[in-house]
Amino acid sequence: MNGWVLEESTFFASRFRHYQKKHPNETAAVMNNLDTYVRTLNAGVKPTLIQAGFIHREPQGVIAIDQKGTNDSRRQTRLYVYAFEVGNTLFLITIGDKNSQKRDIEDCRHFISSLRKEL
Repeated sequence: MNGWVLEESTFFASRFRHYQKKHPNETAAVMNNLDTYVRTLNAGVKPTLIQAGFIHREPQGVIAIDQKGTNDSRRQTRLYVYAFEVGNTLFLITIGDKNSQKRDIEDCRHFISSLRKEL
């Protein structure tokens, strides 16, 4: 079985760098949880069947991966991803905290809409 490929949205890298600079511990925790999620995908588990305390289901099949697991006193952080099973591609859409959550989810909706038009 082929492993899952990570692909970034056009705006992911700049948002990630900005967030990482301001909140390095939270970013590291989220990336650790992303690694766990990807290892589970690579083990053959379907994205809709993965359950963990750090996973939150969002509209249109988007998954929000949070910082939980190492130190829950950290700033609430969400890394928004979308698992596209055809081609085993995990799209990294955006990252943010509670203050940006509404905008982040709206950005995810626009990203998913654009992605579906391309396919």
